[in-house]
Amino acid sequence: MHLSSQDSIRLLFVDDEIEFLETLRDFFSQFAHVRTADNAETALEILAEFKPDIIVSDQRMGVLSGIDFLQKSIAISPDSERILMTAYTDISNVVQGINRARISYYLTKPVDFHQLKLAIEQLTEANHLRHENDELIKELQESNADLEHKIAERSAELQNAYNLLQQIQTTREQMVRMAVHDLKNPLGNIDLVLSEFKRGGISTEDFQDLVDIAKQSAKIMRGLVEDMLTVAVLSQPQYQLHLDDVELKPILTAIASGFTQAALNKSITLKVSIPDDLPFIKADHQQLQHVIDNLVSNAVKYTPNGGEVVFSARTDGNSMLIEVKDSGLGMTPEDISHAFQEFRRLSARPTGGESSTGLGLFIAKKITELHHGGISIYSEGKDKGTTFTVKLPLG
Repeated sequence: MHLSSQDSIRLLFVDDEIEFLETLRDFFSQFAHVRTADNAETALEILAEFKPDIIVSDQRMGVLSGIDFLQKSIAISPDSERILMTAYTDISNVVQGINRARISYYLTKPVDFHQLKLAIEQLTEANHLRHENDELIKELQESNADLEHKIAERSAELQNAYNLLQQIQTTREQMVRMAVHDLKNPLGNIDLVLSEFKRGGISTEDFQDLVDIAKQSAKIMRGLVEDMLTVAVLSQPQYQLHLDDVELKPILTAIASGFTQAALNKSITLKVSIPDDLPFIKADHQQLQHVIDNLVSNAVKYTPNGGEVVFSARTDGNSMLIEVKDSGLGMTPEDISHAFQEFRRLSARPTGGESSTGLGLFIAKKITELHHGGISIYSEGKDKGTTFTVKLPLG
């Protein structure tokens, strides 16, 4: 690297020969920002506010020698390069300068200015390369840190994907086991009905009873298959709701009407409280209907003959609350803690022999959460009824 007037390097010359010092300043001022000092003490004061790229010092000066001064300068300006000049060729000075003062060059007097200029150019080039190297190392470290962060993020994503696949696989295995178990009885019933038909000689009354058994068994099987398909769909990572502005009153009224006959069959009083001014909500019409249908179905199933089911809806601040309350079998604290687990059957059993897949509440919770809502259970215990509350955001 050749020094030019455009270079902005900073030099500090220290020598007790004033005339020589002035000559140095005049020569190098055309290439650099130059400061001078005629003793080590003054030079140390200059270093407090002027950090040179290169310090050039004579060895033989007043109180402090050049080596002593350069050694002290390390603490004040550690990044500066150091050149030592002396009229005496003493190998011990060279060794001390290298070991104690970190000198990079050692020049004998009388100093050849062009040789000194060459030394300064070489140190400046070395400094420039070192700074470039430091920047490259810094960039490399930052790139490595960024790469490590991305690798960690990707690893976490892959681990999450693996865990999800494991969960899906476990769910599928559970579904297969449950299907095998729960389909045995209805399939057995249908097989029995077909055997009776094959044998013949069935009275009209018995024939109708057998048809009813077959229809009920088919209904149980269909319900199980539908619930299993719903779980499979909702468990897909890419599944998305089909959101729309939904008017709740017609949905809730239709669901209530759909359970009128089931309630009458068990002499259950079905009370419906749905205001006319219920606002629209952003929801998936079909899936929301699935949630509420499940809850009302459970209430009717687990309420004994002569009981009561109250079905209501209202707003509460920025939320819509849909409540299904029954006077049925109630739930224990343990039942409540496990109620939303898939394939979980609770301690209570349907009061009229109705079927239950153990998936309804799991599906209801999953759909509610996809709507950024929640579902809660309240029961004072066995035989004290249960209240399910669905909370959905308005708007």
